[in-house]
Amino acid sequence: MPTRILVADITFDSSLPQPAAAATKGNGGQRYTVKPGDSLSKIAQQFYGKASEYNKIFEANRDQLSDPNKIQPGQELVIP
Repeated sequence: MPTRILVADITFDSSLPQPAAAATKGNGGQRYTVKPGDSLSKIAQQFYGKASEYNKIFEANRDQLSDPNKIQPGQELVIP
């Protein structure tokens, strides 16, 4: 059987926006910057329509949060 060789000419257009893989941590989420007066419940209400869904945000940000009641303005959270 003859050997087959596949050649591909691939180019990269650096003018196109790049995916924010690090921002989403591979979970398809987005980033949210905490504002003064925010709580995880308030953020969950905004994104999910239910304040009780705050634990989703907490679990997605365990690398920087140890307590769901202790978030700081300026923190960037992943919203899964």
